[in-house]
Amino acid sequence: MNISADFTVEELSGRWRSPEPAEVFPGIFGIDDFWLHSPFWAIHFNAYKDPGCDGRLFELIIMGMFELRGPSPVTPGARDADFSRVKVCLRLFDPGLVAAADEAKSGDGNWRAGEWQDVSYGGCPPLDLPGVDDCPLEYDLLGLARSGDRGADRLYFGQRHHDELGSIWTRRAPGLLDYYVTRVVGAPPPIGHGAEWGPGEWFRVTSSNTLSPAGTPAGTPAGTPAGTPVGTPAGRGTP
Repeated sequence: MNISADFTVEELSGRWRSPEPAEVFPGIFGIDDFWLHSPFWAIHFNAYKDPGCDGRLFELIIMGMFELRGPSPVTPGARDADFSRVKVCLRLFDPGLVAAADEAKSGDGNWRAGEWQDVSYGGCPPLDLPGVDDCPLEYDLLGLARSGDRGADRLYFGQRHHDELGSIWTRRAPGLLDYYVTRVVGAPPPIGHGAEWGPGEWFRVTSSNTLSPAGTPAGTPAGTPAGTPVGTPAGRGTP
């Protein structure tokens, strides 16, 4: 299938999930689960030590808003897209990551394996995960590969590595990833963890785990404009 930059925001609407684990970084295998409903977006990501998804590393939920831009001037078949980040929640499973997050004072600085924490403010440096204070916006790419079967459509996102020009939160992604997510029609691919979840469960996690940085009213996510209801990412409705 050909990857195209010629698509509408309506074509993106819905849930997209990895059909199989992908090696997202050397030795780290991941399952991406996206929800796109313009102007809102969310990702539920699970990371593992192995392609069989037996050794869990961490689980992540990010929410925000997105905007499609024009076709990429440097990446054929891709379209520029900006993704804001207003809420970041994380839970760790690997003992080494738990110790590293404690040492880095991520979240509340008191991590327990399998428990969610809000890292919207400050992120989690051991995972190279920025908070919304350092990364309020990701300069991403999107490419859509259509099929005759709507459930086999493929959506490609931009590369996330660091290089001499920076990272996805300081410069546009330099190209599309080799791996992709497929449109969920009916039951989602039952790989890894979280297939039975959906945006409703993601909202439950992010609204019930809130850490207030100094100077922020309790219960208000960092980066949320004044007047936004507590526990609700800026401008976001319900799924």
